[in-house]
Amino acid sequence: MCWHSRHPNRRSHDGHRIGRSLVASSWPKRRCALLDAGNPSAGDCWRVNHSSASAAVRPPFKRLSLFYALYFALLGCIAPFWGLYLEQRGFSASEIGTLMAVFGLVRILAPNVWAWVGRHHLSPLPMIRLAGFFTLLCFSAMPWVDSFYGMALVMLTYGFFWAAMLPQYEALTLQAVASRMEWYGRIRVWGSIGFIAAVVVLGALLEKWSMDWLPRVMWLLMLVIWLNAWTLPAAIGRSIAQAVSGGVMRCLAQRPVWLFLLMTLLLQVSFGPYYTFFSIYLEQHGYGRIPVGLLWALGVLAEVLFFWQFHRVMLRLSWRHWFSLALLLTAVRWWVIGAQVESLSWIVLVQLFHAFSFAAMHAVSMRYLQHYFPGPLLASGQAVYSSLGFGLGGAIGAWLSGLAWQSMGGSVVFYAAGLIALLAAMMAWLALPKRLTTA
Repeated sequence: MCWHSRHPNRRSHDGHRIGRSLVASSWPKRRCALLDAGNPSAGDCWRVNHSSASAAVRPPFKRLSLFYALYFALLGCIAPFWGLYLEQRGFSASEIGTLMAVFGLVRILAPNVWAWVGRHHLSPLPMIRLAGFFTLLCFSAMPWVDSFYGMALVMLTYGFFWAAMLPQYEALTLQAVASRMEWYGRIRVWGSIGFIAAVVVLGALLEKWSMDWLPRVMWLLMLVIWLNAWTLPAAIGRSIAQAVSGGVMRCLAQRPVWLFLLMTLLLQVSFGPYYTFFSIYLEQHGYGRIPVGLLWALGVLAEVLFFWQFHRVMLRLSWRHWFSLALLLTAVRWWVIGAQVESLSWIVLVQLFHAFSFAAMHAVSMRYLQHYFPGPLLASGQAVYSSLGFGLGGAIGAWLSGLAWQSMGGSVVFYAAGLIALLAAMMAWLALPKRLTTA
């Protein structure tokens, strides 16, 4: 374990100066940990190249930030309110769970298909623009859908293209900020701000208006997301497509990588009841749509504050410690929601744990992926992370929670989610590398 904050000017074994921030070296000099399997210290620290940091070109902050704000504003329409919309349309709890599972399953295939297609392009931008257009086109059929299978088809088709955009944008943004991870934080935080704005405003509007307005708002957001993609310069992220043949599979074969992916999958399974039924659960216990929106916003506000200050505390713990702490608090969060849903003070308290359930997990995961999927492999690493975690894990969580909701009740389902998060925490503590840090 490397405690860089204590020795800001020390040198590594190869003479590079080590400091507080990470600067990613170029692909020819960067190695997967498997190439250094014979060296137990290989990959334990992130090396800093100050000359690269000084040469970094400022990314298009406003346009990248606008995408995150719009994308997560759209997510702010789906996560808190889509289950309520489906319930109003007459779908049962098991049908809602299945529909959300279908929506999650497509996120397994889409990021990997688009990552493969991306290797044949100079830039991910053509794919982002194409995905934005077809997301808008497929979702436009929503007003004419009445049946379960029709709804499943629309969610499947628009979800395939919508799920393709975020991994490409994440890889594009990380490539654009290069070594300056604080720039990534400044851009990514706008996603949280967009989510908060959406849930607060929609919570107030849908309290007065019909839920039929929800897909109209979503359609407008999709339109602006697509238009914004055309404002980005074509040169940004051009080197992302230059993948190395076979490199992804070699990186995936590493034990720390597939254990990390399994841990991420379990976390997202535990999120299934939250993303699918939390709003319904709150309404069943007397909460109005304004309080529901505010509780969702509170969780994301905690996320924003954590992203903002994470650079101050990230060196205090190793990757393993951050993952274990975040997952343990996530387990506590689900148990409290199951046991104390009628207590507003308890729900407010554990919504603040979203700073760990999402923000800490995401921030450390991005560094983990950068370490094990260096250089041009990062886009493919992002795709695998998104598809297995948010795709497969989210689909399993939504489907299982939908099956159990009516027969076992919401409290029991959240208790089970807590056990799954606890299992992920135990895996992180016992199986992940002990010496790697977030520096």
